[in-house]
Amino acid sequence: MKLFTAYPSRHVVLAAVAMVGATALLAGCSSESAPPTESSAPVTTDLIAGTFDQATADLLPADIADAGTIVSVGGPGYAPFFLLADDGETLVGNDVELLRAAGDVLGVDIEFQDLGFEASIPALQSNRVDMAAGAFSITDERLAVVDFVSYFEGGTSLIVPVGNPKEISLETMCGKTIAVQQGTVYADNYMPIFNDECTAAGEDEITVSVFPTQPDATLALSTGRADASMSDYGPLAYVAERSNGTLEVLEENYDPSVWGYGFPQGSELSTAIAAAFNVLIEDGTYGEILAKWGVTDGAVTEAEVHTSVAN
Repeated sequence: MKLFTAYPSRHVVLAAVAMVGATALLAGCSSESAPPTESSAPVTTDLIAGTFDQATADLLPADIADAGTIVSVGGPGYAPFFLLADDGETLVGNDVELLRAAGDVLGVDIEFQDLGFEASIPALQSNRVDMAAGAFSITDERLAVVDFVSYFEGGTSLIVPVGNPKEISLETMCGKTIAVQQGTVYADNYMPIFNDECTAAGEDEITVSVFPTQPDATLALSTGRADASMSDYGPLAYVAERSNGTLEVLEENYDPSVWGYGFPQGSELSTAIAAAFNVLIEDGTYGEILAKWGVTDGAVTEAEVHTSVAN
């Protein structure tokens, strides 16, 4: 099993490659590898640390406190939340840095296992990992099988060639080819809604081109095989900024949603992570990290534990 280079600090963050052939379960917002349209803008391994807090650390489940490590699903490919630094080995990004800072607050290490996004929820259900980080939109379907801690607010938009030559918007996708990532809310939830609207208006349906990863969808756009690609605004903006002036993101925000980290149902770790994030929010570390990665528009004022009503 290949291990990505760990952070050169007292809190080790590993990314273990272990591709799992699990069937997609309620998949949402994530991808796999950086699109070829990105420029060589520097991505360093410098991180913003959190400050240890004993009262918060006392909330950790005993087994995790004893182990000194939280194991989370997470891997490169959803910039700026998960990506590799310029060394090609170190996992960095907004979510990586936030969780590492939360680990500092709790006094534990964070280990990331790259199981693939579609295997994240099954890994939680089988207790293979302690938590999962993957820019999950918190939905009722997902809450039926796992718990969440909210930490960010996302919104859906479109990325198009610069200048938007086909004048595409969320209201004018009928008859166009839209690239999306397989298993995401964009492919499974939103595109059917938009196609129903096209049909009701008597217009041509959207041609939905589904790709294994978001970078594949972006590549289809940049090579002319799609008219636009739909994903979350923040990651799309990050890609556009690094596309050497070839792509732009529309100032659209469809169905803003709360994002969360996933946990096995009933996990006591969720309470500790929520408390650690609230420490980071209160002392300003949270906002500093979001600003570093250019995603301050998604900031929340409080991290909360979300569980199914049935729980």
